[in-house]
Amino acid sequence: MISPSWQPFSVTVSSDGDSATVFLRGELDLSGVDRAREAVEQAEASDATLLVLDLSQLDFIDSTGLEVLLRAARRAHNNGRRLIVARPSRYVRRLLELTAIDQSLDIVDDVV
Repeated sequence: MISPSWQPFSVTVSSDGDSATVFLRGELDLSGVDRAREAVEQAEASDATLLVLDLSQLDFIDSTGLEVLLRAARRAHNNGRRLIVARPSRYVRRLLELTAIDQSLDIVDDVV
């Protein structure tokens, strides 16, 4: 039985001037990692100097999803861009802390 809060994975990209935002929603696992990677690459292809990964609606992320985040952060650093992880859900934030990945990412509760 599927819990009422479960939702399929979806991803959208929005650009606004100097920033591009990737909104991740639902459960990011192996089945959605290619779509997530493509969305991040789409945002990276813009002229944006700020890349935002909005995780406020992300209920679950597995190791393949974490890899997408870390690789995006590394590419941003290497290309002189800022990447922030915005508003991670409680579960995702806890996982980032437990794996110490939060030490490698710029995590914010509000996007300015």
